[in-house]
Amino acid sequence: MEGGVFKYKAINVIELISSYSKTAVAVFSILLLSTTAVSANECDTSAQGLTSVDCGATPSATFDQNGRLWLTYVQDQHVYVSHSDDFGESYSPSVVVNKIPEDAEHNGENRPKIIVDADSNIFVSWTKKTSPRFTGEIRFSRSTDGGDTFETPRTINDDELFTGHRFESLFLTESGHMYVTWVDKRDLEANIELGKDYAGAAVYYAVSSDQGQTFSQNYRVANNSCECCRIAIAPRGPENIAILWRQIFGVTTRDHAIAVLTPDGKTMEMGRASYDDWQIDACPHHGPSMVQSGKSGDYHMSWFTNGDLHQGIYYARYSFEKASPEDVYQVDGSAGAGHPYLAEYDQTLYLVWKAFDGQQSQISLIKSIDDGKSWSVSEILRSTSQGSDHPLIVNKDDGLFLSWHSDEHGYVFEKFAGRALGLSYVE
Repeated sequence: MEGGVFKYKAINVIELISSYSKTAVAVFSILLLSTTAVSANECDTSAQGLTSVDCGATPSATFDQNGRLWLTYVQDQHVYVSHSDDFGESYSPSVVVNKIPEDAEHNGENRPKIIVDADSNIFVSWTKKTSPRFTGEIRFSRSTDGGDTFETPRTINDDELFTGHRFESLFLTESGHMYVTWVDKRDLEANIELGKDYAGAAVYYAVSSDQGQTFSQNYRVANNSCECCRIAIAPRGPENIAILWRQIFGVTTRDHAIAVLTPDGKTMEMGRASYDDWQIDACPHHGPSMVQSGKSGDYHMSWFTNGDLHQGIYYARYSFEKASPEDVYQVDGSAGAGHPYLAEYDQTLYLVWKAFDGQQSQISLIKSIDDGKSWSVSEILRSTSQGSDHPLIVNKDDGLFLSWHSDEHGYVFEKFAGRALGLSYVE
């Protein structure tokens, strides 16, 4: 239906559903869950009891090895998982991950994450907010039966402190090591007890080598990180990862650092990844994006800054061998631009971001065919005058998909690069 979005809804009788074009369509169902096209503003969950990605918040999505789309989102203090076999045209009934309600974070910088491994195990992580402001726990659950049920959620941070553990990221390496990274304030608490000054927070991580059955102890990567920005992850060989995060340099300079992490807790090759000279004694709430180049093996990075040297969204390519950013490029210097996201397909680099022009939020795209040395003219993929989430890109072997949620359109999942759509899920 033009202007409609898909949701799961129990229908007992024939009913009329109006789309944005105000076309009335008769829909018939006999006491069954069915996929129906309804407008996003029908998501009054208290009145209708809808549980769907359109009515939920901050979805994340991934494809499994058979082409099935899996996604997770938050609604009414529950984390849910659903799947689609037709590229998001319809979705399975959602399965609750945490049966006991908890205050799961659901903002653009801090959303649940989902990964599916080669054995069809499904892994989900999120941040649980606790009572005081800016405190939380890193939560994890998995399904070993194809998404029918999920294990009781576990807390990954091992300090048992009532403090900040937030902004987790989840990544599975080629070797099967699963990393969880997050922003952690245990060292801030320790320094306060000693009467010492401590700026910001710290970055910690833990690793599972047995498909999420157990996790290692918590390892500290760096002190004095920013308190509330997402951490970007990309592979560094078959078992290590590279991470990119906003770090406090000196007293109040909040630029970016990069490092390599190993499964046994070692931090290597740490360096400074951006030189914007942003002097701010607060958290910008703008995390970076990063993807490894298929051409050079370097790391494409994109981030937001309001520094003395640079303002707006920027791109650069980082080489661990040279330990410096190269081809620094201003993507968008307008006041309303932010939250970039990078992906690579068929040796072409794609960058999407969100910008507000005073009336509408627009999701824009540029691409590079020469490893980030030059960029195309920007094009607009989507726009809305209502509230919306940050844009994400989901990779598949035959292309790239925009993953984006807005109050106007509900959940948008659409292909923008690669081969034409074909059959998706294969048993």
